[in-house]
Amino acid sequence: MRFSILAFIFFFLIPFRVQAVYDPLSVPNNKYGIHVTDMNDLEDANELVNSTNGDWGYITVVIPENERNRDMWQKNFDRMRRLHLIPIVRIATHPEGTHWTIPQAVDADKWVNFLGSLNWPIKNKYVVLFNEPNHAKEWGGTINPEEYARTAYAYGKALKDKSENFFILPAGLDFSASSDGIALDANEYLKRMKDGKPELFTLIDGWTSHSYPNPGFSGSPLASGRGTIAGFHYELQLLQQIGVTKTLPVFITETGWTHNQGKHASSGLSPITVGEYISAASNGIWSDNRIVAITPFLLNYQDIPFDHFSFQKYGSQDFYPHFFSYQSINKSKGLPIQNEKYTLKDPLVPNTLIINSTYTFSTEITNIGEGIADPSTYKLILESENAELTSLSEPMPYLEPNEKGEITIHVQTPKMEGKTRIKLSLDRAGRLTTLEEKEIQFKPPPNITITVKAGLKKTVTLKDVTILIYDLNDTLIHKFPNLTIVNNQIGVTGLYNMVPGETYRVVVLAPYFLPRQKLIELSPNTTYVSLKTLLPLDIDNDGALTIKDLFKLFLTQPRTVIGRMM
Repeated sequence: MRFSILAFIFFFLIPFRVQAVYDPLSVPNNKYGIHVTDMNDLEDANELVNSTNGDWGYITVVIPENERNRDMWQKNFDRMRRLHLIPIVRIATHPEGTHWTIPQAVDADKWVNFLGSLNWPIKNKYVVLFNEPNHAKEWGGTINPEEYARTAYAYGKALKDKSENFFILPAGLDFSASSDGIALDANEYLKRMKDGKPELFTLIDGWTSHSYPNPGFSGSPLASGRGTIAGFHYELQLLQQIGVTKTLPVFITETGWTHNQGKHASSGLSPITVGEYISAASNGIWSDNRIVAITPFLLNYQDIPFDHFSFQKYGSQDFYPHFFSYQSINKSKGLPIQNEKYTLKDPLVPNTLIINSTYTFSTEITNIGEGIADPSTYKLILESENAELTSLSEPMPYLEPNEKGEITIHVQTPKMEGKTRIKLSLDRAGRLTTLEEKEIQFKPPPNITITVKAGLKKTVTLKDVTILIYDLNDTLIHKFPNLTIVNNQIGVTGLYNMVPGETYRVVVLAPYFLPRQKLIELSPNTTYVSLKTLLPLDIDNDGALTIKDLFKLFLTQPRTVIGRMM
């Protein structure tokens, strides 16, 4: 009893945070990416990271605080969505002299409002909190691990409070830096971070690594340990040593070799050698299954100090050989989770249908989620507990977020009465997004009984009468010819392919009488309709009152016309 009470207090009275981010390694993942500084290079990034059967690769981008332009970045994110590029956003302050200013905790809300206003390409919103703060130039000219940890926690918590889909990543540290007054050894820096704000390591969702091939960004792709492209192994071991037990997937947001090309002379490797090293890394260290993303530094930089890292040739639209080596790596088809959400203007499937009937249903759909509904990968499906309810959907319209279109499905109902639960969904590679779920009934075909007079007669009997039934789109649903009005009444049965509760137009045609029609709401059983009196003014029997009827009247014997009236 005491245990039950304590459990109740723990689960229901003590607030706790539910993780909404998903493990990116739990779904098909293309780990390859690239660091991009110019959004004009997104198409080239796509050609690089989504090559060789790959899809949904990563790009690391930096957003300084003076570039928080919502419209501009939403357009960039929309392009990333179309190109299947997953953004890893590193937020930054602004340079002041030779250093970057220290981010202030009070400015966290500005970042939260900006980043939270964007419709991201996928559910996980990857955010890196600043850059290499163990360098004084990256933290206002000072080195203060405790302050960084407190600030990063404030920013990360504010983002999580805004949306649990923010996937928080700490700043990557430079593990090749030594304690020389302008930098602090990353081992000591990390330990002081942990001591200063241990809650930060519970808050973060992954680990950011700058596993560069040192010394001189020219180290062997086969080397291991601190200061190599396998440096993340060392970093993960260090985290365990300082008491971080949480499993953190790895994001290598910076890595790569310098080459000896570019604007200024470099002692780096030849681009061909860089390409060989990249191939070796892909077959070796980068195959580690703890890695989520590898985004080498960098795709295109046309000036010092980073032109010798660039994959694109200096002063050219062409690329160095190592671009093509990276492009040729075998990649996976990523399938990240997206918040798929759609609204229907009206329910697609009515609550009641008629047995043994065929229907075509359409309605307007609006994409209010993150994915792009592409007919090549999305399919509308209708599931039912009743196997005799069959359906065939027309191709989905192409819908980007906030766009509208029309969905259409064809349905064949069972031959027997009953009810069933249905579920209307969008299927993307086996992932279902529910659009509509409910119980529907199958009923026998209803009837219509029509009361109508003709001319001045109190009771009438008319032969060769036709009843037409149209839907509101003026599509003819039923035509019943060769009927007879008896004692001012006429009826039709077996109204298959109609929907009880929907509105239809009923038309009565009788020879030499003008048509009569009325909009009716179809009852599940019998619908009673009263029409205005049929007038015998269609002298030429063409279904309309025109000047030709007047001419025809002169050629018709009066007793014939009077007989129709009286």
